[in-house]
Amino acid sequence: MDATRADQQPLPGQLRPTGTDGIDQIQADIAAALRSTIVLPPYDEVLRLIDTLKGHLGPLVEQAKEHIQEHRPGEVAWYREHAQIDNAQIQLRSGPGDGLVSAARRLQSLARSVQQMLPQIHHDQGA
Repeated sequence: MDATRADQQPLPGQLRPTGTDGIDQIQADIAAALRSTIVLPPYDEVLRLIDTLKGHLGPLVEQAKEHIQEHRPGEVAWYREHAQIDNAQIQLRSGPGDGLVSAARRLQSLARSVQQMLPQIHHDQGA
């Protein structure tokens, strides 16, 4: 898959760029993860994409945790953002599964989590 390149991956714990190039890369990684599942990609590629998306999701979760302070408990936005953060944290802790099919499903679930959190964070930053 041409959507990601290993030489562009940050080290663990290193934040990804937040500019247009960073967003474009995240969106390309999401698109690669959500490709049709009629023909599954090789297992090692699925694992690489899972790691890449987890690398995107970690910083997004941290930004969402900071942003949630702007809402009061009981507001719809507060509950929605808490649910997204909780789901994302589950995604970050989960492994790929026992085989290619389960890993491909995990990859798509992870991509959807990144996809849900990305507009929320970027909209709030004025992007």
